[in-house]
Amino acid sequence: MIDEDIMEKIIPIPDEEEEMENIEAELAEADFPITNFKKGGVFYHIIRMFVTLFIELKQLARTILNSCFILHAQGDWLEIKAADFSKSLKEAVKARGYVTVYRAEYDNAVQITKGHCFKTEPDASGNELKFYAVEDTVIDAGAQTGKVLVEAEEPGTYYNVAPGKITISMIHIDGMDYVTNEKEWLIREGADVEDYEDLRSRCTSSWAELATRTIEEKLRNAARSVPGVLDARVDAQHPRGQGTVDIIITSSAGEASPELTAKVEEAVEPLKGQYADYLVRSSEVVVQDINVIIYLAQYASTDGVKEKAQNIITNVMKLPRDEMNTLYKDSIISALCEIENYRKTVFKAPTEDMELSGDKVIMAGNITVEVKNVKGE
Repeated sequence: MIDEDIMEKIIPIPDEEEEMENIEAELAEADFPITNFKKGGVFYHIIRMFVTLFIELKQLARTILNSCFILHAQGDWLEIKAADFSKSLKEAVKARGYVTVYRAEYDNAVQITKGHCFKTEPDASGNELKFYAVEDTVIDAGAQTGKVLVEAEEPGTYYNVAPGKITISMIHIDGMDYVTNEKEWLIREGADVEDYEDLRSRCTSSWAELATRTIEEKLRNAARSVPGVLDARVDAQHPRGQGTVDIIITSSAGEASPELTAKVEEAVEPLKGQYADYLVRSSEVVVQDINVIIYLAQYASTDGVKEKAQNIITNVMKLPRDEMNTLYKDSIISALCEIENYRKTVFKAPTEDMELSGDKVIMAGNITVEVKNVKGE
């Protein structure tokens, strides 16, 4: 928002009571025939209505002025202003990928019809994520495994689940042993509706698109415009030899799928300019297990604390977040402080803060929490 001191100079908002007193004084000086301005009087309420309307118009004028600038516009106003930069809010995307069906009996072919539902086990909050087959799939006779293309029930990053999480088939499959989503199961990452601040950032970077020659910010802005891309980093220091440039993208699932990489390649293709060779590649995901001991007050109840702590750590580590290539233990400790009767945290893993290169993204692996009470408090 524009600095309030500046707004006060441009469009001052009067105090309602002071404005009432000023109007009454001016009317008295002008020998206005009505002199009863006491609360409850008809004329008092008429003046009050006009003063309220006057102040609300001033506040509206501030809002309109504020929304004329991309740096200060908020909410829907920002979306309207973004159109001046040929930008729009990136829509949410449904995750899509393959679920693998393993069969104990595979002498016969089996058909899995479009709409077949697979889901995850309920989490600590009782939430389960559903995925539906997007097409009819036949697993041939003699095939022990078969892959089924599925799509999330709803859009969002929440459905970018880790391998091994989709384990339930809601409809019986003849001869099935088990079902799971294997490593690199995603072919399209789920994405949330773009954050307003990300939209603002893309708009303010639009001036780079006017550059005659291809510059790093121009490439980065083109890559970030693709739905599903959280961030893009451009290495133009000839990483693979003279005339080469690498565009490193981070998706809403961390590692970018081949489909997303291809879309970014398509987006930056017209911008090759003086560079001889572009390479669009995914950020490297570094999975870090988190193992902590949480201490509560001496006689505090530990019921439900483990699950709550696991949810807190999960939220701290989820994407998007600032500095995705770092993991500071203090960030987790600070978040855990909201637990009632919390005293301290001891880390078993990681033992040190993590600061990796810009082409890496740290994501949480197994989160292990042990809850204890301090002694002799």
